[in-house]
Amino acid sequence: MTHKLGMVTLGQSPRTDILPAMIEVIGQDVQVIEKGALDGLSLEEVRSLSPTEEMARLCTRLSDGTQVVVAKERVTPMVQGKIHELNREGVELIVLLCTGDFPRFESSSLVLEAQKIVDRCVEALICDRNTMGLVVPLEEQAEHARQNLYHITPNITVVSASPYGSGNPVQRAAEVLKDKDIDLVVMHCMGFTKDHRKVMRELTGKPVILANSIVARTIGELLQA
Repeated sequence: MTHKLGMVTLGQSPRTDILPAMIEVIGQDVQVIEKGALDGLSLEEVRSLSPTEEMARLCTRLSDGTQVVVAKERVTPMVQGKIHELNREGVELIVLLCTGDFPRFESSSLVLEAQKIVDRCVEALICDRNTMGLVVPLEEQAEHARQNLYHITPNITVVSASPYGSGNPVQRAAEVLKDKDIDLVVMHCMGFTKDHRKVMRELTGKPVILANSIVARTIGELLQA
């Protein structure tokens, strides 16, 4: 049986950077329908969605791999529109490919929010006695990310490294974390890849949670017989 799976990215589809690896985990008997909140928009139109100082910032990418930063408040209604489209196309399950915190979306199909999956996984693994290395795309996201996971442990070292940036930002982040006394590294963005995890694991010598891998395993559990 082939399952019909909807995926919504905050940027533009297709997400050729992460989807093939996720499908390896989910299984091959899946028809994936991708939607991007920014699909069809020009770069100028995308830039009009940039955050002001008081808005929450989200990092994503365009179909050509260009990194963009958009305001959560401005793209959330666009994400809801893509979810409505997927409902009309009859998908069994919808996955939001972003580890940002969003309001509840309206949907006739179950919507999986990546952030909730990742955060609950972390909560199951460590407690307030443990230390965590947390990797986020933007420096401006660091304090919000820390506060979001503070209920699990106050012992968090946050570093920023864009998965879409040049100049080996993940390696630089790993170099920072390897000198810290941490028990677990969480790569808290769907854009981080298996190659990024390998770099982080090799340099820190610590267990690493890769967001898109954890989400893919959850999808596979829901869809496989």
